[in-house]
Amino acid sequence: MIYIDEVDYDAMFGNDSGENERDQALREYFVDLPEFRKFFSDENELGFVRARKGMGKSAILKVLSLRRKEINPDDLVIFTTGNELMGMGDFTGKSQAYLENHWKQVICKRICVEIGRKINVALTDLEMSMVEAAELEGYKNLNILSALTERAGGILQKALAAAGGASILEAAKKRGVHNPEQALKNFQYKADRTVWVLIDDIDAKYVDDDDNQQRVGAFFSAMRSLAFGVSGLRLRASVRTDVWRNLRKMEDQDKLRQYVIDIAWRDEALRTIFTRRILTYLKRKQFPPALKWGEAQNYHDIFDQVFYGKFQWSKQNVEPFLPLKFLAGGRPRWMGQLAKLAGGKAGTRRISESNLYDAMQEFGQEKLSDIQKEHSHQFAELEKLIQSFRGGRREYNRYQLLKVISERFVDKIGDVPGINGYPYRDVEQLAEFLFEIDFLVAHRPGKPDFVMYNSDPELFSTEENNQNKLLWTVHSSYRNFLRIE
Repeated sequence: MIYIDEVDYDAMFGNDSGENERDQALREYFVDLPEFRKFFSDENELGFVRARKGMGKSAILKVLSLRRKEINPDDLVIFTTGNELMGMGDFTGKSQAYLENHWKQVICKRICVEIGRKINVALTDLEMSMVEAAELEGYKNLNILSALTERAGGILQKALAAAGGASILEAAKKRGVHNPEQALKNFQYKADRTVWVLIDDIDAKYVDDDDNQQRVGAFFSAMRSLAFGVSGLRLRASVRTDVWRNLRKMEDQDKLRQYVIDIAWRDEALRTIFTRRILTYLKRKQFPPALKWGEAQNYHDIFDQVFYGKFQWSKQNVEPFLPLKFLAGGRPRWMGQLAKLAGGKAGTRRISESNLYDAMQEFGQEKLSDIQKEHSHQFAELEKLIQSFRGGRREYNRYQLLKVISERFVDKIGDVPGINGYPYRDVEQLAEFLFEIDFLVAHRPGKPDFVMYNSDPELFSTEENNQNKLLWTVHSSYRNFLRIE
Protein backbone atom coordinates (compact mmCIF):
# COMPACT_ATOMS: atom_id res chain seq x y z
CA MET A 1 0.00 0.00 0.00
CA ILE A 2 1.30 3.45 -0.93
CA TYR A 3 0.13 6.49 1.01
CA ILE A 4 -0.48 10.09 0.01
CA ASP A 5 2.08 12.60 1.23
CA GLU A 6 1.28 15.55 3.51
CA VAL A 7 -2.46 15.36 4.09
CA ASP A 8 -4.24 18.68 4.64
CA TYR A 9 -7.00 17.66 7.05
CA ASP A 10 -8.70 21.06 7.00
CA ALA A 11 -9.08 20.80 3.23
CA MET A 12 -10.11 17.14 3.41
CA PHE A 13 -12.99 17.61 5.86
CA GLY A 14 -14.14 20.97 4.56
CA ASN A 15 -16.09 23.78 6.13
CA ASP A 16 -17.86 23.13 9.43
CA SER A 17 -20.98 24.96 8.23
CA GLY A 18 -23.01 23.46 5.40
CA GLU A 19 -24.16 26.88 4.17
CA ASN A 20 -20.51 27.96 3.74
CA GLU A 21 -19.25 24.73 2.18
CA ARG A 22 -18.01 24.85 -1.42
CA ASP A 23 -20.81 23.90 -3.84
CA GLN A 24 -18.79 21.22 -5.57
CA ALA A 25 -17.59 19.64 -2.33
CA LEU A 26 -21.15 19.49 -1.01
CA ARG A 27 -22.37 17.83 -4.21
CA GLU A 28 -19.60 15.23 -3.94
CA TYR A 29 -20.16 14.02 -0.40
CA PHE A 30 -23.86 14.66 0.18
CA VAL A 31 -25.87 11.50 0.86
CA ASP A 32 -29.55 11.27 -0.02
CA LEU A 33 -31.90 9.59 2.39
CA PRO A 34 -35.35 8.30 1.32
CA GLU A 35 -37.05 10.73 3.71
CA PHE A 36 -35.55 13.69 1.84
CA ARG A 37 -37.65 13.01 -1.27
CA LYS A 38 -40.77 14.89 -0.25
CA PHE A 39 -38.66 17.79 1.02
CA PHE A 40 -36.91 18.06 -2.37
CA SER A 41 -40.03 17.46 -4.49
CA ASP A 42 -41.62 20.39 -6.31
CA GLU A 43 -44.99 18.70 -5.84
CA ASN A 44 -45.01 19.76 -2.19
CA GLU A 45 -45.68 23.40 -1.41
CA LEU A 46 -44.35 23.27 2.14
CA GLY A 47 -41.59 21.44 4.00
CA PHE A 48 -39.55 21.72 7.18
CA VAL A 49 -36.38 19.83 8.06
CA ARG A 50 -35.91 19.19 11.77
CA ALA A 51 -32.72 18.06 13.49
CA ARG A 52 -30.22 18.88 16.18
CA LYS A 53 -27.32 21.21 15.48
CA GLY A 54 -24.57 19.72 13.36
CA MET A 55 -26.82 17.17 11.65
CA GLY A 56 -26.85 18.85 8.23
CA LYS A 57 -29.95 21.05 8.07
CA SER A 58 -28.13 23.88 6.29
CA ALA A 59 -26.46 21.41 3.93
CA ILE A 60 -29.84 19.98 2.88
CA LEU A 61 -31.20 23.47 2.14
CA LYS A 62 -28.10 24.35 0.13
CA VAL A 63 -28.24 21.09 -1.86
CA LEU A 64 -31.91 21.77 -2.60
CA SER A 65 -30.97 25.24 -3.85
CA LEU A 66 -28.25 23.86 -6.14
CA ARG A 67 -30.49 21.13 -7.54
CA ARG A 68 -33.45 23.39 -8.27
CA LYS A 69 -31.24 25.77 -10.23
CA GLU A 70 -29.97 22.83 -12.28
CA ILE A 71 -33.35 21.12 -12.80
CA ASN A 72 -35.16 24.27 -13.91
CA PRO A 73 -33.09 27.45 -14.40
CA ASP A 74 -36.33 29.40 -14.81
CA ASP A 75 -37.27 28.78 -11.18
CA LEU A 76 -36.52 31.64 -8.81
CA VAL A 77 -34.54 30.24 -5.86
CA ILE A 78 -34.06 32.43 -2.77
CA PHE A 79 -31.79 31.28 0.06
CA THR A 80 -32.13 33.45 3.14
CA THR A 81 -31.88 33.33 6.93
CA GLY A 82 -34.09 34.17 9.86
CA ASN A 83 -31.80 37.05 10.84
CA GLU A 84 -32.00 38.57 7.36
CA LEU A 85 -35.80 38.41 7.37
CA MET A 86 -36.07 39.87 10.86
CA GLY A 87 -33.92 42.78 9.71
CA MET A 88 -36.56 43.61 7.11
CA GLY A 89 -39.42 44.08 9.60
CA ASP A 90 -40.55 45.16 13.04
CA PHE A 91 -41.34 42.21 15.28
CA THR A 92 -42.00 44.15 18.46
CA GLY A 93 -45.72 43.39 18.27
CA LYS A 94 -46.95 40.80 20.72
CA SER A 95 -50.15 39.33 19.36
CA GLN A 96 -50.10 36.09 17.38
CA ALA A 97 -52.29 37.64 14.68
CA TYR A 98 -49.94 40.60 14.22
CA LEU A 99 -46.80 38.46 14.12
CA GLU A 100 -48.24 35.93 11.68
CA ASN A 101 -49.39 38.67 9.31
CA HIS A 102 -46.07 40.51 9.68
CA TRP A 103 -44.08 37.38 8.86
CA LYS A 104 -46.20 36.92 5.72
CA GLN A 105 -45.50 40.48 4.65
CA VAL A 106 -41.77 40.22 5.36
CA ILE A 107 -41.37 36.89 3.50
CA CYS A 108 -43.34 38.26 0.54
CA LYS A 109 -41.28 41.45 0.65
CA ARG A 110 -38.09 39.38 0.39
CA ILE A 111 -39.54 37.57 -2.63
CA CYS A 112 -40.68 40.84 -4.25
CA VAL A 113 -37.23 42.31 -3.72
CA GLU A 114 -35.60 39.32 -5.42
CA ILE A 115 -38.05 39.49 -8.32
CA GLY A 116 -37.30 43.21 -8.64
CA ARG A 117 -33.56 42.51 -8.61
CA LYS A 118 -33.97 40.14 -11.57
CA ILE A 119 -36.10 42.51 -13.68
CA ASN A 120 -34.05 44.36 -16.29
CA VAL A 121 -36.85 46.40 -17.88
CA ALA A 122 -40.00 47.07 -15.88
CA LEU A 123 -43.03 47.19 -18.17
CA THR A 124 -45.86 47.49 -15.64
CA ASP A 125 -46.53 49.50 -12.49
CA LEU A 126 -46.25 46.29 -10.45
CA GLU A 127 -42.86 45.44 -11.93
CA MET A 128 -41.68 49.00 -11.36
CA SER A 129 -42.72 48.85 -7.71
CA MET A 130 -40.73 45.61 -7.26
CA VAL A 131 -37.67 47.14 -8.92
CA GLU A 132 -37.99 50.12 -6.59
CA ALA A 133 -38.33 47.79 -3.58
CA ALA A 134 -35.07 46.08 -4.56
CA GLU A 135 -33.40 49.48 -4.90
CA LEU A 136 -34.65 50.68 -1.52
CA GLU A 137 -33.41 47.49 0.22
CA GLY A 138 -30.00 47.78 -1.42
CA TYR A 139 -30.36 44.64 -3.58
CA LYS A 140 -30.26 46.60 -6.83
CA ASN A 141 -28.51 49.78 -7.93
CA LEU A 142 -30.75 52.77 -8.47
CA ASN A 143 -31.77 53.29 -12.10
CA ILE A 144 -30.88 56.62 -13.70
CA LEU A 145 -34.28 58.20 -13.10
CA SER A 146 -34.44 57.06 -9.48
CA ALA A 147 -30.89 58.21 -8.82
CA LEU A 148 -31.56 61.66 -10.27
CA THR A 149 -34.75 61.92 -8.25
CA GLU A 150 -32.94 60.95 -5.03
CA ARG A 151 -30.12 63.41 -5.63
CA ALA A 152 -32.21 66.30 -6.89
CA GLY A 153 -35.19 65.72 -4.66
CA GLY A 154 -34.37 68.46 -2.18
CA ILE A 155 -33.84 71.13 -4.78
CA LEU A 156 -36.90 70.15 -6.78
CA GLN A 157 -39.01 69.98 -3.63
CA LYS A 158 -38.23 73.56 -2.77
CA ALA A 159 -38.89 74.68 -6.32
CA LEU A 160 -42.19 72.86 -6.55
CA ALA A 161 -43.25 73.97 -3.08
CA ALA A 162 -42.68 77.57 -4.09
CA ALA A 163 -44.81 76.96 -7.17
CA GLY A 164 -47.52 75.17 -5.21
CA GLY A 165 -46.55 71.75 -6.63
CA ALA A 166 -46.48 68.37 -4.87
CA SER A 167 -43.55 67.21 -2.80
CA ILE A 168 -41.17 64.95 -4.69
CA LEU A 169 -39.79 63.63 -1.43
CA GLU A 170 -43.25 62.67 -0.27
CA ALA A 171 -43.74 60.89 -3.55
CA ALA A 172 -40.40 59.16 -3.14
CA LYS A 173 -41.50 57.80 0.23
CA LYS A 174 -44.30 55.98 -1.54
CA ARG A 175 -41.92 54.13 -3.83
CA GLY A 176 -41.67 50.36 -3.57
CA VAL A 177 -44.21 47.71 -2.60
CA HIS A 178 -46.73 48.68 0.10
CA ASN A 179 -48.59 45.39 0.46
CA PRO A 180 -46.03 42.72 -0.44
CA GLU A 181 -48.40 39.78 0.01
CA GLN A 182 -51.03 41.19 -2.34
CA ALA A 183 -48.38 42.38 -4.79
CA LEU A 184 -46.86 38.90 -4.91
CA LYS A 185 -50.27 37.29 -5.39
CA ASN A 186 -50.96 39.62 -8.34
CA PHE A 187 -47.54 39.01 -9.86
CA GLN A 188 -47.66 35.21 -9.48
CA TYR A 189 -51.17 35.08 -10.93
CA LYS A 190 -49.80 36.47 -14.20
CA ALA A 191 -46.22 35.16 -14.14
CA ASP A 192 -46.88 31.43 -13.65
CA ARG A 193 -43.38 31.01 -12.17
CA THR A 194 -42.20 28.68 -9.43
CA VAL A 195 -40.50 30.49 -6.55
CA TRP A 196 -38.48 28.53 -4.00
CA VAL A 197 -37.82 30.23 -0.67
CA LEU A 198 -35.33 28.39 1.56
CA ILE A 199 -35.03 29.81 5.08
CA ASP A 200 -32.23 28.69 7.40
CA ASP A 201 -31.58 29.40 11.07
CA ILE A 202 -34.98 30.83 11.95
CA ASP A 203 -34.13 29.79 15.51
CA ALA A 204 -30.55 31.14 15.56
CA LYS A 205 -31.10 33.41 18.58
CA TYR A 206 -33.93 31.47 20.20
CA VAL A 207 -34.42 31.59 23.97
CA ASP A 208 -37.38 30.04 25.69
CA ASP A 209 -39.48 33.08 26.59
CA ASP A 210 -42.90 34.35 25.54
CA ASP A 211 -41.54 36.72 22.87
CA ASN A 212 -39.55 34.00 21.11
CA GLN A 213 -42.37 31.51 21.50
CA GLN A 214 -44.76 33.89 19.78
CA ARG A 215 -42.36 35.05 17.07
CA VAL A 216 -41.03 31.65 15.99
CA GLY A 217 -44.41 29.95 16.29
CA ALA A 218 -46.00 32.69 14.17
CA PHE A 219 -43.31 32.14 11.52
CA PHE A 220 -44.36 28.55 10.91
CA SER A 221 -48.03 29.49 10.84
CA ALA A 222 -47.24 32.22 8.29
CA MET A 223 -45.30 29.76 6.13
CA ARG A 224 -48.27 27.40 6.02
CA SER A 225 -50.65 30.21 5.13
CA LEU A 226 -48.42 31.52 2.32
CA ALA A 227 -47.64 28.09 0.86
CA PHE A 228 -51.31 27.48 0.12
CA GLY A 229 -52.37 31.09 -0.35
CA VAL A 230 -49.98 32.27 -3.07
CA SER A 231 -49.65 30.30 -6.31
CA GLY A 232 -46.27 28.98 -7.38
CA LEU A 233 -44.57 29.15 -3.98
CA ARG A 234 -42.43 26.33 -2.62
CA LEU A 235 -41.44 27.14 0.95
CA ARG A 236 -38.79 25.28 2.97
CA ALA A 237 -37.22 25.98 6.34
CA SER A 238 -35.01 24.34 8.95
CA VAL A 239 -35.62 24.13 12.68
CA ARG A 240 -33.75 22.63 15.60
CA THR A 241 -35.43 19.69 17.29
CA ASP A 242 -35.13 21.27 20.73
CA VAL A 243 -36.78 24.49 19.56
CA TRP A 244 -39.66 22.71 17.82
CA ARG A 245 -40.32 20.72 20.97
CA ASN A 246 -40.52 23.95 22.98
CA LEU A 247 -43.02 25.80 20.78
CA ARG A 248 -45.86 25.32 23.20
CA LYS A 249 -47.62 28.52 22.10
CA MET A 250 -47.90 27.47 18.45
CA GLU A 251 -51.60 26.70 18.15
CA ASP A 252 -51.52 24.84 14.83
CA GLN A 253 -48.40 22.73 15.48
CA ASP A 254 -50.42 19.55 14.97
CA LYS A 255 -51.38 20.73 11.47
CA LEU A 256 -47.73 21.31 10.58
CA ARG A 257 -46.31 17.93 11.61
CA GLN A 258 -47.19 16.37 8.25
CA TYR A 259 -44.73 18.75 6.57
CA VAL A 260 -41.79 17.92 8.87
CA ILE A 261 -38.96 15.50 8.11
CA ASP A 262 -36.36 14.46 10.65
CA ILE A 263 -32.69 13.84 9.94
CA ALA A 264 -31.43 10.64 11.52
CA TRP A 265 -28.15 9.44 10.06
CA ARG A 266 -27.71 5.70 10.29
CA ASP A 267 -24.22 4.21 10.45
CA GLU A 268 -24.14 3.35 6.75
CA ALA A 269 -25.01 6.89 5.70
CA LEU A 270 -22.53 8.47 8.13
CA ARG A 271 -19.81 6.13 6.89
CA THR A 272 -20.62 7.07 3.29
CA ILE A 273 -20.44 10.81 4.02
CA PHE A 274 -17.11 10.42 5.75
CA THR A 275 -15.68 8.10 3.09
CA ARG A 276 -16.74 10.44 0.27
CA ARG A 277 -15.02 13.38 1.93
CA ILE A 278 -11.74 11.45 2.05
CA LEU A 279 -12.06 10.01 -1.45
CA THR A 280 -12.96 13.29 -3.16
CA TYR A 281 -9.96 14.94 -1.48
CA LEU A 282 -7.64 12.16 -2.71
CA LYS A 283 -9.03 12.55 -6.22
CA ARG A 284 -8.58 16.34 -6.14
CA LYS A 285 -4.95 15.70 -5.23
CA GLN A 286 -4.67 13.27 -8.18
CA PHE A 287 -3.53 10.46 -5.91
CA PRO A 288 -3.15 7.65 -8.51
CA PRO A 289 -4.80 4.69 -6.68
CA ALA A 290 -7.79 6.84 -5.63
CA LEU A 291 -8.62 7.69 -9.24
CA LYS A 292 -9.76 4.07 -9.68
CA TRP A 293 -11.33 3.56 -6.24
CA GLY A 294 -15.02 3.27 -5.44
CA GLU A 295 -16.34 4.35 -2.05
CA ALA A 296 -17.87 0.93 -1.28
CA GLN A 297 -15.41 -1.44 -2.94
CA ASN A 298 -12.34 0.33 -1.53
CA TYR A 299 -13.70 1.50 1.79
CA HIS A 300 -10.84 0.04 3.83
CA ASP A 301 -8.21 1.40 1.41
CA ILE A 302 -9.73 4.88 1.68
CA PHE A 303 -9.80 4.85 5.48
CA ASP A 304 -6.23 3.52 5.59
CA GLN A 305 -5.08 6.71 3.89
CA VAL A 306 -6.23 8.71 6.90
CA PHE A 307 -6.22 6.42 9.94
CA TYR A 308 -3.40 4.25 11.22
CA GLY A 309 -4.58 0.72 11.99
CA LYS A 310 -7.46 -0.27 14.26
CA PHE A 311 -8.42 1.53 17.47
CA GLN A 312 -9.12 0.17 20.93
CA TRP A 313 -12.80 0.61 21.84
CA SER A 314 -14.79 -1.15 24.57
CA LYS A 315 -11.90 -3.58 25.02
CA GLN A 316 -12.03 -4.50 21.33
CA ASN A 317 -9.95 -3.60 18.27
CA VAL A 318 -12.35 -1.84 15.89
CA GLU A 319 -12.23 0.19 12.70
CA PRO A 320 -11.64 3.91 13.44
CA PHE A 321 -15.09 4.91 12.19
CA LEU A 322 -16.82 3.43 15.26
CA PRO A 323 -15.12 5.52 18.01
CA LEU A 324 -15.10 8.56 15.75
CA LYS A 325 -18.86 8.30 15.21
CA PHE A 326 -19.66 7.76 18.87
CA LEU A 327 -17.30 10.46 20.18
CA ALA A 328 -18.91 12.92 17.76
CA GLY A 329 -22.42 11.96 18.83
CA GLY A 330 -23.34 10.76 15.33
CA ARG A 331 -23.36 14.34 14.00
CA PRO A 332 -21.63 14.79 10.62
CA ARG A 333 -20.37 18.27 11.53
CA TRP A 334 -18.86 17.07 14.79
CA MET A 335 -17.21 14.10 13.07
CA GLY A 336 -15.47 16.46 10.67
CA GLN A 337 -14.42 18.76 13.52
CA LEU A 338 -12.99 15.88 15.55
CA ALA A 339 -11.13 14.50 12.54
CA LYS A 340 -9.57 17.91 11.90
CA LEU A 341 -8.51 18.27 15.54
CA ALA A 342 -7.00 14.76 15.51
CA GLY A 343 -5.35 15.61 12.18
CA GLY A 344 -3.82 18.65 13.84
CA LYS A 345 -2.17 16.30 16.35
CA ALA A 346 -0.97 14.04 13.53
CA GLY A 347 0.44 16.86 11.40
CA THR A 348 0.58 15.63 7.81
CA ARG A 349 0.77 11.95 8.82
CA ARG A 350 -2.02 9.41 9.27
CA ILE A 351 -4.17 9.78 12.39
CA SER A 352 -3.36 7.29 15.12
CA GLU A 353 -5.45 6.20 18.09
CA SER A 354 -3.36 8.42 20.38
CA ASN A 355 -3.91 11.43 18.07
CA LEU A 356 -7.66 10.96 18.34
CA TYR A 357 -7.68 10.75 22.11
CA ASP A 358 -5.18 13.59 22.45
CA ALA A 359 -7.73 15.77 20.67
CA MET A 360 -10.48 14.95 23.15
CA GLN A 361 -9.58 17.63 25.74
CA GLU A 362 -10.12 20.45 23.25
CA PHE A 363 -12.98 18.70 21.48
CA GLY A 364 -14.80 17.96 24.75
CA GLN A 365 -14.50 21.57 25.88
CA GLU A 366 -15.89 22.81 22.54
CA LYS A 367 -18.77 20.33 22.54
CA LEU A 368 -19.76 21.05 26.13
CA SER A 369 -19.91 24.70 25.19
CA ASP A 370 -22.00 23.78 22.13
CA ILE A 371 -24.58 21.72 24.03
CA GLN A 372 -24.87 24.40 26.71
CA LYS A 373 -25.62 26.99 24.02
CA GLU A 374 -27.97 24.58 22.27
CA HIS A 375 -29.99 23.53 25.31
CA SER A 376 -29.68 26.27 27.94
CA HIS A 377 -33.05 27.67 26.82
CA GLN A 378 -34.53 24.36 27.99
CA PHE A 379 -32.84 24.48 31.39
CA ALA A 380 -31.28 27.68 32.71
CA GLU A 381 -28.81 25.93 35.08
CA LEU A 382 -27.51 23.40 32.56
CA GLU A 383 -23.85 24.37 32.98
CA LYS A 384 -23.99 23.84 36.77
CA LEU A 385 -25.81 20.53 36.28
CA ILE A 386 -23.12 19.26 33.91
CA GLN A 387 -20.30 20.51 36.12
CA SER A 388 -21.75 18.53 39.03
CA PHE A 389 -20.34 15.42 37.31
CA ARG A 390 -16.77 16.81 37.20
CA GLY A 391 -14.23 14.46 38.72
CA GLY A 392 -16.85 11.79 39.34
CA ARG A 393 -17.52 8.33 37.96
CA ARG A 394 -18.19 7.57 34.34
CA GLU A 395 -21.03 5.09 34.93
CA TYR A 396 -24.04 4.83 37.25
CA ASN A 397 -27.11 2.68 37.66
CA ARG A 398 -30.41 4.50 38.06
CA TYR A 399 -30.24 4.70 41.86
CA GLN A 400 -26.64 5.93 41.84
CA LEU A 401 -27.37 8.50 39.11
CA LEU A 402 -30.29 10.04 40.95
CA LYS A 403 -28.25 10.11 44.17
CA VAL A 404 -25.31 11.98 42.61
CA ILE A 405 -27.55 14.54 40.90
CA SER A 406 -29.46 15.10 44.12
CA GLU A 407 -26.37 15.51 46.32
CA ARG A 408 -24.08 17.37 43.95
CA PHE A 409 -26.62 19.62 42.24
CA VAL A 410 -30.15 19.80 43.69
CA ASP A 411 -29.08 20.11 47.34
CA LYS A 412 -26.56 22.84 46.46
CA ILE A 413 -28.61 24.94 44.07
CA GLY A 414 -31.76 25.05 46.16
CA ASP A 415 -34.36 26.46 43.79
CA VAL A 416 -34.26 24.32 40.62
CA PRO A 417 -35.64 26.09 37.51
CA GLY A 418 -38.15 24.58 35.10
CA ILE A 419 -37.22 22.07 32.40
CA ASN A 420 -38.55 22.29 28.85
CA GLY A 421 -41.04 24.90 29.96
CA TYR A 422 -42.48 22.81 32.78
CA PRO A 423 -41.93 23.33 36.53
CA TYR A 424 -39.26 21.23 38.21
CA ARG A 425 -40.82 18.07 39.62
CA ASP A 426 -38.12 15.66 40.82
CA VAL A 427 -34.55 14.56 40.25
CA GLU A 428 -35.66 11.97 37.68
CA GLN A 429 -36.68 14.86 35.44
CA LEU A 430 -33.08 16.14 35.48
CA ALA A 431 -31.59 12.71 34.74
CA GLU A 432 -33.94 12.15 31.82
CA PHE A 433 -33.09 15.60 30.45
CA LEU A 434 -29.37 14.74 30.48
CA PHE A 435 -30.23 11.64 28.48
CA GLU A 436 -32.32 13.75 26.08
CA ILE A 437 -29.36 16.03 25.27
CA ASP A 438 -26.96 13.05 24.95
CA PHE A 439 -24.80 14.05 27.89
CA LEU A 440 -25.71 10.62 29.26
CA VAL A 441 -26.06 7.45 27.19
CA ALA A 442 -27.48 4.10 28.24
CA HIS A 443 -25.51 0.89 28.42
CA ARG A 444 -26.60 -2.69 29.12
CA PRO A 445 -24.08 -4.63 31.25
CA GLY A 446 -22.06 -7.13 29.25
CA LYS A 447 -22.98 -5.61 25.88
CA PRO A 448 -20.73 -3.26 23.85
CA ASP A 449 -23.52 -1.11 22.38
CA PHE A 450 -24.58 2.27 23.76
CA VAL A 451 -28.13 3.60 23.42
CA MET A 452 -28.68 7.28 22.66
CA TYR A 453 -31.88 9.22 23.14
CA ASN A 454 -32.88 9.30 19.47
CA SER A 455 -32.77 5.51 19.33
CA ASP A 456 -35.10 4.99 22.29
CA PRO A 457 -36.59 8.22 23.75
CA GLU A 458 -38.69 6.34 26.35
CA LEU A 459 -35.83 4.25 27.72
CA PHE A 460 -35.37 6.17 30.97
CA SER A 461 -38.98 5.56 32.07
CA THR A 462 -38.98 1.82 31.30
CA GLU A 463 -39.32 -0.93 33.89
CA GLU A 464 -35.87 -2.14 32.84
CA ASN A 465 -34.40 1.12 34.12
CA ASN A 466 -36.62 1.26 37.20
CA GLN A 467 -35.15 -2.09 38.22
CA ASN A 468 -31.57 -0.74 37.88
CA LYS A 469 -30.81 -3.03 34.93
CA LEU A 470 -29.34 -0.20 32.84
CA LEU A 471 -26.10 1.69 33.32
CA TRP A 472 -25.96 5.42 32.58
CA THR A 473 -22.65 6.58 31.16
CA VAL A 474 -21.28 10.10 30.75
CA HIS A 475 -20.72 10.47 27.01
CA SER A 476 -17.11 9.79 26.07
CA SER A 477 -16.77 13.19 24.38
CA TYR A 478 -16.91 15.00 27.69
CA ARG A 479 -15.00 12.74 30.06
CA ASN A 480 -11.53 14.06 29.38
CA PHE A 481 -12.47 17.70 29.90
CA LEU A 482 -14.53 16.90 33.02
CA ARG A 483 -11.71 14.73 34.42
CA ILE A 484 -13.87 11.67 34.59
CA GLU A 485 -11.91 8.42 34.64
